This record gives sequence, C-alpha cells and structure tokens, in this order.
Amino acid sequence: MTAPTGDRPNAFAAALRAAVSERGITLARLRQQLADDGNAVSMATLSYWRSGARQPEGAQSLGVVEGIEDRLRLRRGHLSALLGPSARLGAVPPPRLPFDEERENRETAETLAALRSSPQDVLRDLSTQMTVQVGAEGAVESIVMRSLVQATHGIITELPLVDVAPEETEALSVISDVVGGRIDREYLHPGRLLSGVVIALDEPITVGDTTLVEFTETFPPGYPPRQSAWHATSRPARETLIWVRFHPDAQPSWCEEYVETEDDYVCVMRSVRSGSVHVSRHGFGPGVLGIRWGYDGDPEPGHSRDE
Repeated sequence: MTAPTGDRPNAFAAALRAAVSERGITLARLRQQLADDGNAVSMATLSYWRSGARQPEGAQSLGVVEGIEDRLRLRRGHLSALLGPSARLGAVPPPRLPFDEERENRETAETLAALRSSPQDVLRDLSTQMTVQVGAEGAVESIVMRSLVQATHGIITELPLVDVAPEETEALSVISDVVGGRIDREYLHPGRLLSGVVIALDEPITVGDTTLVEFTETFPPGYPPRQSAWHATSRPARETLIWVRFHPDAQPSWCEEYVETEDDYVCVMRSVRSGSVHVSRHGFGPGVLGIRWGYDGDPEPGHSRDE
C-alpha cells in the first residue's frame, strides 16, 4: 500500500464508502466474507482504503479489490478503474523465458529481437483469459484472448506476442478483431516453429498504468491441427484462466491439465463436463499452464503441449 496522490485514489475511497453504505454491511462482515473467498485482508487495510489514507497496491491487493466488487455486487472494474498509477509497484522480478526446450527459448528471444519489440522487463502480465473453441474435427478453431498488462518502466506503446506451433509450418495463425490496439508487424521465425506479432496500443501507458487488449486468433488451412490450449508467462501473473469448449461432435476421449515450470512438470487428468473444461491459477509464473486432449488412436496423455 502507498499513500494516495491526486484525485483518483480519493474517488476510489468515495466509491468504496458509498458501496459499503448502500449494501448496509460492516467492514468486519465484509472482511470475513473476503476471507471466506480466499481474499485475506486486515481490518486496518480496509479502513485505510475506505478513508483514502492508502490505496491498493500489487497483485494480491488488486485481487482483494475484485473480491470486494463481487461481494458488493458491483461490476468488475467499478472500483479498480478509479485507482491512480501506483507510486510503488513493488519488486518486479526479471522475466524468464518459460519454455523447457533450449530451441524454444533461443527462438523466442530471436523472434522478439526480429520484431523489435519492447523489452520484456517493462511489462507485467496481470491477467490473461483465453476462451478456446474446438471444432468438429477435434482441433482448435479459434482462441479469444483478453490480456490485462501493466507498465513497470517508462512509456509502453506496444505489446509483443509469441506463438509456438504444434510442428514446423509455413502457415501463420491469423490475429483479428483486435480491441485496444492494432496489428503493427508480424514475423515467422526461419525455424518455422515460432511466430510473433506486435500489437500497437491505442493509447500509450506509463508506469503503474494498465491497458486491456482483446483479440481473436484463428488457424488457416495448412496450419498443423492443435489439440491443446496453453499460456506461457515469463513472470508471476495475478490471474491466468483457460476455458476450452468442445464441439458436440468432438468430445474428447481423454483430457489433461498440465503445468511446466523451470523445476517441474505436472499433469493431471480432467473430466469434460457439459462440453467444456477450464483451468485457472492466481500468482502463476514463470511457466506454462495448459490443457491437452485427445481421441481414440491419439498418443497417450502425459506430454507437454503438442509433443
């Protein structure tokens, strides 16, 4: 927490006071409800936020703010949008490439260099939400991704993205329906396994500010069929959510959730209920979080991504 500056933190405090009063709930009761939801916070902290003496800082506190919005039946962002830039972002660990394979690490770095993208140490991945649609043939048809990032240094004008194909290919996935920015440049690595794009933001952000970008990724004819959905992050992220929805004619024979980190690889079998499966993590990273599925005759489960 830090002392607020300017009018926005005061607006946050005023909105919090109004919502608490309107719901007729005490801070003690609100604190207990948050704790029941897994959002532990002290009475002193809530009192500071309500009075405007302090404002929420860091991923954990921002997660508590989301919990407050849910408990007070406010729309997401009603309170957090009123927070000004952080005076103290806290310790920002250096980014680490999350892949285990030496080739993927090397070609990721080469792809980012070829794209002339912003350094990875100036961005913090706060939240990534992926909605994945699986077609009748059992492969991914489209991915809608919503990403909330924060500037940690300087002024940020663009967001780089790197994709790893299931196998070497000349085909590039197609990024469309971009909200919050536009595709500025793209690159296919000569190794034909990795590709990347740079999204130029509609509005630059400075230290402590956040921006929200949404886009749809589709896969053209000739792109290798993908039977996995995963997200890689080079730093701890507040929220990572992957939701896979299967076509009625493509319910998988098996499905697994997996996590790859620098030190470990873990996978667990998952059941598909009502035609979908999801995985979520708070504070995950660096590493790869994903869901993989297959059908009769496919390779046995227990492998990362599309190996």
